[in-house]
Amino acid sequence: MNMLNQLNSSIKYIEENLRKEIDLTKAAELACISQDSFMRFFSYITGMTLTEYIRRRRLTLAAGDLTQSDTKIIDIAVKYGYESADAFSRAFTKQHGITPSHFKKHGGSLKVYPPATFDIIVKGAKEMDFRIIELKDTTVYGVSKQYEGQGYKTREELRHCMWASDCDDVPGRLCVGSWNEKGNTAYDGVWYGIWQNGKYMIARESNDTKNHTLEKRIIPAGTYAAFKTECGGLAWEEFPKLFELIFNSWLPASDYRQKGDLAIEVLHLWTDHDLRQKNRYYEVWVPVINDK
Repeated sequence: MNMLNQLNSSIKYIEENLRKEIDLTKAAELACISQDSFMRFFSYITGMTLTEYIRRRRLTLAAGDLTQSDTKIIDIAVKYGYESADAFSRAFTKQHGITPSHFKKHGGSLKVYPPATFDIIVKGAKEMDFRIIELKDTTVYGVSKQYEGQGYKTREELRHCMWASDCDDVPGRLCVGSWNEKGNTAYDGVWYGIWQNGKYMIARESNDTKNHTLEKRIIPAGTYAAFKTECGGLAWEEFPKLFELIFNSWLPASDYRQKGDLAIEVLHLWTDHDLRQKNRYYEVWVPVINDK
């Protein structure tokens, strides 16, 4: 449980300093990981960046302060790190959908965000198909896109954008033909969705792609914790549930810790619609280190 305690110590430090300058290096040290790793991990788990979380929490507290009739808006703005009342008003309106002056005079509904906590939540003792694998260096080719800082609200939004035929259609850039094309098997087999360094990459091994002008990537050899879903599910439903179980339940309670910020989605798919719908299944591979 040390990992949970460390993460919650970091959040406690942030909460205690929302009205002051927050040292993200110190926050990461309390979590016992590097600042970059902490920020990526936080984003991965919560679906928002750490800076966005801090902003939302400050504006939540600021809304509470506005209920005190004798508190000036400019004083509240300065209290939460804004250089002017106008900058504070823009940020407040963006989050709450109402200006601070209007809320102070007339009240209204708000969008508030409670403090984050890291915990293990068990709902009916969910079964997980888990194994440890030793992976060799695996060269793949594909297309990557930046996630962090690009305006995507969640990882699911970016994943959908890259996979969907009416958006980026990355599969169509990797393989000949299209999904559901009669007589085509080009899409059969293993696909990779690789999360690392603020990017997401859809890739396949060389023999499964139609050209070599794609971005080259080596999935590093090492020890991986591998988790598998049942057959027939939809990726956009299965992956969020699997990631939540891995990072919120299994990893904090295990003897392992994640190595770096790499996480790999493995999709077993078929070109034919009926075969795909019946047989598809997914895995998540996470590089790990055993502390024992």
